[in-house]
Amino acid sequence: MRRGASTPLSIGELAERLHTQLSPESFFVSPGYYAPLPNWAEAERCCGDAYQASSVVERYRRQLPSKPSQLIGAYTIRQLAALQHAWLELGQPSQLRVLDFGGALGSHFHALEPFWPWCRLQWTVCETTAVATAGNAEFECDRPNGTTLRFTDQAAEVVNAGIDLVFASCSLQYLEDWQPMLQLFKATPWLLLDRVPLIDHPSDLIAIQVVPASYTDTRYPGWKWAASTWLPRLQQAGFKPVLQWLVPEDRWTILDLDTGKLRWSAQHDHGFLLRSSSTLTFF
Repeated sequence: MRRGASTPLSIGELAERLHTQLSPESFFVSPGYYAPLPNWAEAERCCGDAYQASSVVERYRRQLPSKPSQLIGAYTIRQLAALQHAWLELGQPSQLRVLDFGGALGSHFHALEPFWPWCRLQWTVCETTAVATAGNAEFECDRPNGTTLRFTDQAAEVVNAGIDLVFASCSLQYLEDWQPMLQLFKATPWLLLDRVPLIDHPSDLIAIQVVPASYTDTRYPGWKWAASTWLPRLQQAGFKPVLQWLVPEDRWTILDLDTGKLRWSAQHDHGFLLRSSSTLTFF
């Protein structure tokens, strides 16, 4: 719905489905977030292929580093600290088994691995079928020290085989039914949630994210979760918060589709290291 991009709905159809009085010519032209959408199905209709688009795989290919980084980024240093804390609490095992939920073609792995000297990593990325297929065909890794990188589109299979930690960064919010996935993660000792978007609103909002055209030509439906209920919901789901941090690199503002004005904003996202209520196993 960006100018010049193909649309799964015509502008007129979109205006009718959103029941808005705003000029539809202004819809989803600029990168950013738009809400509220009445339900997930409507958001998906407005977004088309979203994460299943072929351009997403190509973008992930382009963002992989050509050689190991010598510099650690802001996201990575916080994630590294959380991973190390979990590893220490697990008893410093010789191998750390990680399920990276939404890890693209291994971007988190390649950012963290050069700065992880403590044990070998068994790192499995869970992604869409298209991304996982490309990962298995082109980007699997076997390091001399025993560290491995693999790809799958079946999170439950990996969790059931045995995982020490689930790493979900900027991913859970793009699932319509995210609660069952959270329940699946409870079977692992540790859960690292990073880049979590919380909003000062009494209820969760369904939004559409338009990414810059220089990134991909896609749009994504996603959740902005109510900040006041987020931690209680995690605790009710069986997780105990151990570490929390702010993610000031992630700032966003939402255009209210009902009024045409910028209405909700956040100066940062959030990160959490959570311990599951399941019994920890030491290796």
